[in-house]
Amino acid sequence: MTTPPWADPFEAELGRLPEKLRRFFLSRGVRTEDEALDLVQETLLRVLQRVSRGDRPLDSPEAFSLGVAKNVFLEYCRRVQRANKHEGLSGVVELAGNEDPLSDALASSRKLIIRKALELLPARMKVLLVRRFVEEVPSRTIAREEGISTDAVDMRVYRAKRELRKRMDSTEARSAVRTMREEAARNPSDEGEDR
Repeated sequence: MTTPPWADPFEAELGRLPEKLRRFFLSRGVRTEDEALDLVQETLLRVLQRVSRGDRPLDSPEAFSLGVAKNVFLEYCRRVQRANKHEGLSGVVELAGNEDPLSDALASSRKLIIRKALELLPARMKVLLVRRFVEEVPSRTIAREEGISTDAVDMRVYRAKRELRKRMDSTEARSAVRTMREEAARNPSDEGEDR
């Protein structure tokens, strides 16, 4: 297959894009430098594949590459969101995490406090919050299933979130997390021991 006449200048301009793409991904909240570089590589690979197929970029190589980068970033966000769902709570861990141990410890504490606060909620509120925010069921679907209006669902969600916030701020949730940490410190895992 012959190379299209615009491919060589296009590829030459691509050589100047990695730094711009890296900054683009980091500014959007990619967690680490390594992940940003992986996304840059994926973006450039997709751009070059499209050029080699003969897809001519619309405006400029930079604009074309940024369009591809946006799609790569959206896929990254979906992967992170799925990973967070597997932990049990969507949206608890921020996309823009740090490698800072203090930030990691605070995020871990926050997850524990949210989990404990959820346990303290009435079952109906807990189910509603999990369905709406973890399972991402739209309000209109919940309304249809419950036989109520979407506004009523939104009001219940608002009240449940307000109650969750109260429980999170309560000393009961915080002391439960402290107790859990103390128990974990007293009972270390068996991973490092000989069997």
